[in-house]
Amino acid sequence: MRVTIKDIAKMADVSPSAVSLVLNDRPCRVSEEKKATIKRIAKEYNYAANQIARSLVTRKSKTIGLLIPDIENIFFSSLAKHIEERCRQKGYMLIIVNSDNKYKHDLELLELLKSRSIDGLFLIPSDESYENNTELINQLRNLDNAKFPYVMIDRIFSEHPCNKVWFDNEEGANLAVSHLLESGHQKIACIANSSDSLNGKSRLTGYYRAMEKYNCEINPEFVIEGDYRMDSGFRAGKKLLNQDISAVFVTNDMMALGLLKAVYEKNMQVPNDISIISYDNTINSYIFGVELTAIEQDVCSLSNHAVRLLFSQLEKENKIPEEICLIPKLIKNTSVLTVRQ
Repeated sequence: MRVTIKDIAKMADVSPSAVSLVLNDRPCRVSEEKKATIKRIAKEYNYAANQIARSLVTRKSKTIGLLIPDIENIFFSSLAKHIEERCRQKGYMLIIVNSDNKYKHDLELLELLKSRSIDGLFLIPSDESYENNTELINQLRNLDNAKFPYVMIDRIFSEHPCNKVWFDNEEGANLAVSHLLESGHQKIACIANSSDSLNGKSRLTGYYRAMEKYNCEINPEFVIEGDYRMDSGFRAGKKLLNQDISAVFVTNDMMALGLLKAVYEKNMQVPNDISIISYDNTINSYIFGVELTAIEQDVCSLSNHAVRLLFSQLEKENKIPEEICLIPKLIKNTSVLTVRQ
């Protein structure tokens, strides 16, 4: 039997409005004894509020949107999981949509989420959005004008002032390549995604920065483009493993998986035959025989900051946009061999 507020009111001998106030813990002229009776009846009959009906009164849907570029990417799926948990703890449901890294999908999905009357938005734009983001920025400005809460995560538009949180990608790559150089490697390759991704460009810049800092020659043939997906890492690995290199810096974990596949197909071993440093530190629980040294982007910290920024807007606490740049850290494991000079 599905009970309604009217049913509970009848059983408790009070008005429906009194039941609504009590169950929402709002002030009302009802005795403590009667409040206890109302809550006991609601619990006994497993009463669940009709969120749609409640939203018509409160103008709050208790839902948040999350637009991500690639749900198959372990970094983004892990981030979505952490954000969902924190929203649920606050009594909100998270709607997750996937743009498949397409700019037109960014625009379509943003409109779709708004049509669902979400209360706020977490936005991770597609890589394509960096080529021409005029329309998306216009939509974000419309959100600003409407005082609609949103936070950009991981991928940001530096020219657009808003609440945002991201990692310093250039510094992360510099940490990774510096570690390889300090371990005695000089012929270091890089699998990057600099043609499609702003973050990827920053990571490639970090690679160049470290190589130049240590006065190490950069061979253009050692830099191979990928697209953050496993297949591109595999194809890049097939090319690189035929060259005279001792180490590879891979700018995300999915491409590192592809590289490992190429290494094993060639009957090579990590780190004895080739040293590898990856980026994200999300895949060690999925691979065997080696634990990759990696640059860790702390998903927990990223999600905590993002949720705090969004809910500070929902609760009218955050008036000035915050821009938070987090520093990634190097996690040393078994995939880097120290080379004696």
